[in-house]
Amino acid sequence: MLTYMREGQIRKQLAILNSPQNGILPYTEARLHEFIQKPSVKLLLDMPYDFIHNHHSMFFDRTRNNAYFHALRSVIKPSSVVLDLGAGLGIQGLLAAKLGAKKVYMVEPKDVIHVAKKLVVANGFADRIECIQGLIEEIKLPEQVDVIVSVFTGNFLLQEDLLPSLFYARDTYLKPGGYLIPDAAVMVAVPIALPKFYEEQIDIWSQSYFDLNVSPVRQYAANSIYYNRHIWKTATYLANPLPLTEFDFRTAQGASCEATVEYTLTDEGACHGLAGWFNIQIGNSWLSTAPNSPKVHWTPAFLPLDPPLDLCQGETLHFYLSRPAFGHWSWRVGSSMDKQMHSTFISQTLSGPLANNRTHPIRSPHGEHVFDILACFDGKSSIQEIVAQVAAKHPKLKQSPTQLTQLVTELARQYSK
Repeated sequence: MLTYMREGQIRKQLAILNSPQNGILPYTEARLHEFIQKPSVKLLLDMPYDFIHNHHSMFFDRTRNNAYFHALRSVIKPSSVVLDLGAGLGIQGLLAAKLGAKKVYMVEPKDVIHVAKKLVVANGFADRIECIQGLIEEIKLPEQVDVIVSVFTGNFLLQEDLLPSLFYARDTYLKPGGYLIPDAAVMVAVPIALPKFYEEQIDIWSQSYFDLNVSPVRQYAANSIYYNRHIWKTATYLANPLPLTEFDFRTAQGASCEATVEYTLTDEGACHGLAGWFNIQIGNSWLSTAPNSPKVHWTPAFLPLDPPLDLCQGETLHFYLSRPAFGHWSWRVGSSMDKQMHSTFISQTLSGPLANNRTHPIRSPHGEHVFDILACFDGKSSIQEIVAQVAAKHPKLKQSPTQLTQLVTELARQYSK
């Protein structure tokens, strides 16, 4: 079982294990980077969910939890078996038990599951709720479930890359005709004016600081995505929000976004970037995480432009957004006067040989795997045939057929015609 450590702890642990008698391959920065880029490890490193204060806003998000409660109440029966996926402190699983579910499985990779277990006992549900620590891909439930309830949606829906694990749980454990809560989502964006925040986060890098030139940092700041719940009161929409990508969680295989939309400006002014959020279907109701919606624990995203675009009312603004699963966010805009491209890849602070182009890259095992998949894109083989070919070539693959199908589908989405 994976030990849940921050990156610094992983670095130290690999260094300790770096000895011939341990039978461990030599520790290198390249091996560390490859290790922490694995989806299951990235999930554990990206968010510090070991600490209770990071669960507070989610546990006490009454707007969200009211929607979940009503959705659960509409489907829970005395015979229901429920999976609370990524349970955290277990609020959804506790509500399912309170509503009369026969059995609830709380699955959570972090140590906070032990605190959730205390809540289970304190509320008298120990005979019906079982707490399981681990990633859903690495544990095994003893039975199929009638309901999967989860909060596996990050900011702007795709941040944290949680949806692939939800789809794995759905394909592995949900009974035919079972219920997903939530079961659909839509990503939305709108061009905005946000002068004060832009000045504080982007323009500030072009100003002298203690008579120092700090302008080289500006490109990193301008290619970052900002999640800040306190900035939106000063934002002005310059057009009507438009949907980017829709997801039906009941059938979706991929967890990526590639969308192009055209805005007709309803107001004039400087466009400092775009605000992005998602709307999510929880039971029979839709919950919005938009800046002007009731406060929830999710935070809208700010995707900056540099420099800001001066736009006129009635003008057309073209917007393209791309975010492959476990990849970087990229966004492009085009107006009658200017075109821009941004990517969170550019915001990375690369170090060592990569930063100075002094490396001779060689494909990692995962790179070989992806290379073999791409080589099968011959215009003749179906997705399932490609999955079968790759599985036959790599019999020791740890990916399940469902996970492999998701990977092939994502690569086909990005790299096929």
